[in-house]
Amino acid sequence: MIYAIDIETIPNEEAICLLPEVKAKANLKDEKKIKEDIEAKRQIQIEKMALCPEFGKIACIGIYGEDKKEVLVGEEKEILQKFLFEFLPNINLAQIVTYNGKGFDFNFIIKRALYYRLVRIWELKVWCDKYNATNMHVDLMSEYCRYGEYKSLDLLSAVYLGEKKIEFDVKEIPELMKTEEGIKKLKEYCLKDCELTYKLAKKFGYE
Repeated sequence: MIYAIDIETIPNEEAICLLPEVKAKANLKDEKKIKEDIEAKRQIQIEKMALCPEFGKIACIGIYGEDKKEVLVGEEKEILQKFLFEFLPNINLAQIVTYNGKGFDFNFIIKRALYYRLVRIWELKVWCDKYNATNMHVDLMSEYCRYGEYKSLDLLSAVYLGEKKIEFDVKEIPELMKTEEGIKKLKEYCLKDCELTYKLAKKFGYE
């Protein structure tokens, strides 16, 4: 049995103060343009925070398998506790499959869990070792791509499954999380990514 996992992340507002100082272009002299340049660069910094576990947070964790289709949403620590201590210990010999999960999803999960002292640092190696495809975690992107290649989940889903991801702007996630309708939209997007990863894993021979 396999379970596909996918996460969505957001900037951590509490970590904005830790971002490096932003400077305007050296050739700018006008105070207004200097301020605009700094604000624009700061906004880009903030948007990119979601990609880094030191500056970002987990908005949700999607789980998709034959007997379980769920998206964990809520406070980050509670999401991690449910995933790490309620879901993972109860999957027995099942394999976890992800798409870029060793480089991103599980790397993010474990490092955010370290922040709350929920795991120990060597669990990074257990879940994120890119050179080990025989453990519980199989990263389909690592298995499929070779020698620095990058192929998106959307592309492989279109080629091998005839399906596409849901069109979605991840920058909207912080706003979506403020309403029930927005959370529903986020869950649908995350679960679709899990479903595509699951179907690709089946297509590639994982059972």
